Amino acid sequence: MALPVDRARGVFDRWLRDERLVDRIAALSFAQHSALARSVGWLQARWHEEGELTVARFLAYDSVWEVNPFEVGARRPMTRRAFADLRARILRLLDLRRLLRRPCLALSNGETRRVLLARALLKQPSILLLDDPAAGLDPAQREKLKSIVQALCRRGVAVAMSYRHRDEVPGVAAPRAARPEPIPAASPSASRPVVEISDLTLMLGARRLFDRLSWTVREGERWVLRGANGAGKSTLLSLVSGDNPFAYACDVKVFGQVRGEGATLDAVRRRIGMVSAEMQAYEGKSPAALLDAALAPGHDLLLLDEPFMNMSARERAAAKRRLASYLDRHPRTAAILVSHRPDDLPPRFTRLFTL
Repeated sequence: MALPVDRARGVFDRWLRDERLVDRIAALSFAQHSALARSVGWLQARWHEEGELTVARFLAYDSVWEVNPFEVGARRPMTRRAFADLRARILRLLDLRRLLRRPCLALSNGETRRVLLARALLKQPSILLLDDPAAGLDPAQREKLKSIVQALCRRGVAVAMSYRHRDEVPGVAAPRAARPEPIPAASPSASRPVVEISDLTLMLGARRLFDRLSWTVREGERWVLRGANGAGKSTLLSLVSGDNPFAYACDVKVFGQVRGEGATLDAVRRRIGMVSAEMQAYEGKSPAALLDAALAPGHDLLLLDEPFMNMSARERAAAKRRLASYLDRHPRTAAILVSHRPDDLPPRFTRLFTL
């Protein structure tokens, strides 16, 4: 069963409260993402690449089944050996083995969704609720999700999912782009630089996230930032905003200044409007409220990381019009927008940077 998000939420809530289904049902939702984020409680923690809760621990037997060591002799739903076999299959299916040592808080939005889906599948539910499961997934992962849902249905799992875009439903093809895609900028404009990233190489643990990356964003330019889940889009924006502590060790200039020199971080941040799925998760604010704050007067740079996530179709259309109108009224404001869907791009974004 597949329903639009606005119609599905009430149905899903009733099922999750039904005591007759509690032992048969597992769910994936943004609320779980928020709960995971708020277990730490501050957004900047995700850039420290620290934390005891790794993906491996989050998907371990004791964690998934919430084993209490004091319940001696308690009946377990499955043996540890059977769980280990199931876990290995699910990790391969969702391409999660390379993430096992990563802290959960250091995952991208799309990676977090896949980990939460793995946790739901490890419970071997007879009913699986997927609340907007494709949100934040890149095109390849969206298609893979559709294949996984179809395979689960063939194996007898009852799957109920909500969607914001019809092509996220298994068996429905993705539509052709409704308007021209942004293209890589061939030559720089003559306006002043707002963001200057020079020869950026960044290692996070054993991962090389960026290798000699350079990018300049100038006044009045509107960029789409693209890349697969985990490519470093949110990390790159965090270096620009100053949330990421590595911003002080890299050659990243914002408004002509290097972090730690000249204006304070607060003075720079007052000129930046920001929206992200992580801000929704950590701060509990609605996407509309975050966009309202980002489009306040006085912002010379907008960092819009999946700004329409968790919006209804009507809210999304209104937000896109409002954003385009704001940029028309503020022609010198630069903007960087992260989106995995061409049909989620508002007008005025004509330049493309791909990680």
